[in-house]
Amino acid sequence: MKLPVIPVLLLAHSQFALSVAPVVDLVYSQYRGRVVGDGTTQWLGMRYAAPPLGDLRFTPPKEPLETEGVLDASNFGPICIAQSPLDWTNKPSSRFTVSEDCLYVNVFAPSDATPKSKLPVMYFIQGGGFQSNSNANFNGSDLARKGNMVVVSINYRVGPYGFLWGKEVNEGVGKGNAGIRDMVMGLEWVRDRIATFGGNPSHVVLNGDSAGATAIVLLITSPTMESANLFKGAIIESTAQANLRTLEQAQEGYDCLVAATGCSNSTSTLSCLRSRNATALQSPTCSFNPHIEAPLIPTTPFHAFAAGTYLKIPTIFGTCADEGTASAPQTIATISDFNAAFSNHVPSLSASSLTVLDNMYITNKTEPVFPNAGALWRNAANAYGDITFHCTTKIYQDVLAKDGVNTWSYRYAVRDPENEASGRGAYHTVELPAVWGPNNTDGSPPKSYKPGGSNAGIVDVVSGYWIGFVNRLDPNARVGVRPEGQARRERVVWETWGQGRWLRFVGNATAMEDLDPGERGRCRVLDPVVRVLEQVPPKGTVTELKGW
Repeated sequence: MKLPVIPVLLLAHSQFALSVAPVVDLVYSQYRGRVVGDGTTQWLGMRYAAPPLGDLRFTPPKEPLETEGVLDASNFGPICIAQSPLDWTNKPSSRFTVSEDCLYVNVFAPSDATPKSKLPVMYFIQGGGFQSNSNANFNGSDLARKGNMVVVSINYRVGPYGFLWGKEVNEGVGKGNAGIRDMVMGLEWVRDRIATFGGNPSHVVLNGDSAGATAIVLLITSPTMESANLFKGAIIESTAQANLRTLEQAQEGYDCLVAATGCSNSTSTLSCLRSRNATALQSPTCSFNPHIEAPLIPTTPFHAFAAGTYLKIPTIFGTCADEGTASAPQTIATISDFNAAFSNHVPSLSASSLTVLDNMYITNKTEPVFPNAGALWRNAANAYGDITFHCTTKIYQDVLAKDGVNTWSYRYAVRDPENEASGRGAYHTVELPAVWGPNNTDGSPPKSYKPGGSNAGIVDVVSGYWIGFVNRLDPNARVGVRPEGQARRERVVWETWGQGRWLRFVGNATAMEDLDPGERGRCRVLDPVVRVLEQVPPKGTVTELKGW
C-alpha cells in the first residue's frame, strides 16, 4: 500500500506563496537538500530503493526502508559498480565513489517551486553500455533554472548486478533485467514523490544517451508501460541495438560468472554468488546485457516497432556525426585489420559481406590519418557509426513517421578544434555538454563550448530545444528564461522527420538538412547487419549484405 506524501513547506516571498523547503518529507525518510543560490535547490543522493545487497542482490528493486531523523542530501551518493575491474569508473575520482549500494536519485528544481507548481519533469537515464554508470552526477541546476522545470537523474545497476540471467536466476528470483526495473522503480518514485519538489507527475519526459537511450527504446516497446502512464515523451540521444539474449543464451554469462567466482562446486550457485564480495563479481570476460523476458521485454524493439506495439509518444532521436570514433579500434591500419574488427563485432557476417563493407567504406574512400592511429581507423569509424547508431535511429524514425507520430531528428556535427585535430570529431555523446552546460557534465567537455569559446553559443541553442520539448513536447516551443546577460538566440524551426530531413547542429550555422543520399543507400545495404545486432542470433546464423 502506497503511503501519502507529506511535503515540508517553507513560507516564501509572500504569505500566499509556499515554496518547497530544503527539508522534504518523503514519509520513509526526510532529506535536507541544498539551496544553491542561483535560483535552484538540489537534493542529491536520496534513496529511491532499498540497498540491493545480500539476498536482494540480483533481485528487482525493493521499496526503501524507513529511517529516522533528517538525512543529508547535499552530496551525490555512490554510483553503481561496473561490470569490469578495468572500467574507468573504478579509478579514484574526486567526482564520485563506487558501490553496490547505489540506487540513489537526484532532484534539481527552481527554489521558488511549490508542491502545486506542476512543473514539467525531465528524467535522465545515463549511458555506459549497460556495463557502468558513465554519465554520473551531472548537475541539472542550469536546466532546471533555464527551463523552469524539475530535473531528475538516477543510478541503475549494470553488468551482472543488473543483468545476470539464467535458469538459476529464473528459478531463484523469478524476474531478471534488474537494471531496467531500477529505471522503472525510479519512474514510480517520480510519480509518487515529485510533486513534493514542485514537479508534475503527469508530465514526465525521458531523456537518455547511449545505453540510457537504448533503455528508453526498451521502455517504449515494453507492454508493461502501456497502462503505467509514467512518461509522455522522450529525447533519445545516440541509441544503439540492445544485443538482447534469450534465457538459454544468457546462461553462458551466468555459467561464466560462476566459474570466475569459484562457485562451480556449490550446491546453490546463486547463493554462492550472493555470498561473494561485490568486487569478486567484476569480470572483463563474462558478458551481461538486457535480455528477452516477458512481459517486460517480450520481443526486440525493431519487431515491436514493425508490429506497431510501441508507445505512440512524441520523441526526439539523434546521433553525432562521428559516432564511430569511440567504438572503432584505433589500431586498424589494413583491410585485414578492418575485416577482423567487423568479424569480431558481428560474428555472423559472411566473407562476402566483409567485402561489401570494404567496398562501401575503404575503396576510393580516402580519410585523414591521425597521430597514434591506424591508416583505416576513420574508415572503420564511419562503418561503426552507420551500423550501430545512424541506421538504427533511421529505422525507428521511419516507422514513427509512417505511423503519424511526431518525431524530430538531429545530427550533431559541431566541430571543436582539439577534437578535430585528434580525429575524434563530433564523437559519441559529445552533445551532452551542450545540453547540460559545459561545466555540468563529467569528463572533459570541449573547450570551445566554454564561455568565450568558438562554440559557446551552441549551449543556448541545444538546451533551448531540449527545454522546449520537455515543457511542451515540441522542441520549437519558446519557453524558459533567457540566460542572464544574453539575448535569446534565434532558433531554426525544427521540422518533424518525414521525408528524411534532420536538424544539423553546426556551431553558428545550425539548419535543417536533407538526409545524405549516400547514407540512405548505405543504411539500405546495412539493414540485415543492423537488425542482427539487436538480438544475439542462433548459432550458425549467416548475415549477408548485398546490393552495393
